[in-house]
Amino acid sequence: MSEREELGVVLATGGWPPLDWIEEHAELWEHLEAEEEHISAQVLDWPRTHEADPLGSEMEQVAQQVRHQGDYRVVEVGYHRYARPSLEEALERAIARGCPRVVVVPTSFTCSGSPMEQDILRRVATVQEQHPEVEIIYAGPPFDRQRQADLIVQQVERHTTAPLRVEAGVLRLHALKAGEAAEVVSLIGGRDLVSRLAALGFTPGAAVTMVQNYGHGPVIVAIRGTRIALGRGEAGKIRVRKG
Repeated sequence: MSEREELGVVLATGGWPPLDWIEEHAELWEHLEAEEEHISAQVLDWPRTHEADPLGSEMEQVAQQVRHQGDYRVVEVGYHRYARPSLEEALERAIARGCPRVVVVPTSFTCSGSPMEQDILRRVATVQEQHPEVEIIYAGPPFDRQRQADLIVQQVERHTTAPLRVEAGVLRLHALKAGEAAEVVSLIGGRDLVSRLAALGFTPGAAVTMVQNYGHGPVIVAIRGTRIALGRGEAGKIRVRKG
């Protein structure tokens, strides 16, 4: 069996109820939508940091790259919910900066006709009615499926260039029980996260002891004479070998 035949790929994606289910359970769906709107209203003005809002930070970087690569004067980020600026606010910003034509492009490969797309279209239509002098174009699905598949294949191959290795006795840090000691083997994840963990002292060969681990939520570890609290996801990026 070849390396490609041995490789498994899982596409992680969001899901939506079938449209006929939504229609049949309209009252329940409206209740869920109202709950999401309520939560969104509560967090809109919550202070944002790179650590607390990695999606926002990533989208700002994407906007900068699109602005540079496309040589566009105005590129704004508008959120469907949970963050500012909203889609309507982003459209208003672009219009206020003198754009006679504005193109709205979803950043996720949402399917045509999904509830999210329908909501985006409603919001775009509302702003269009308020600004008939501006042409607002929704550049949503269908997307180029071949290019989407190409991106996924490129991402898979980017992370599978090294030969497959199974190291005996190596586990993730969050698998240690309270009181257990281990040695850091390696760090996995994005460059920023790996750099931050290394700066905290999680470098290969460092001795680490699990202080608190309830099996869920954050953990507390002792390393280099200091106690450090880590999110469970962060601890999962640290590979260790028990002594």
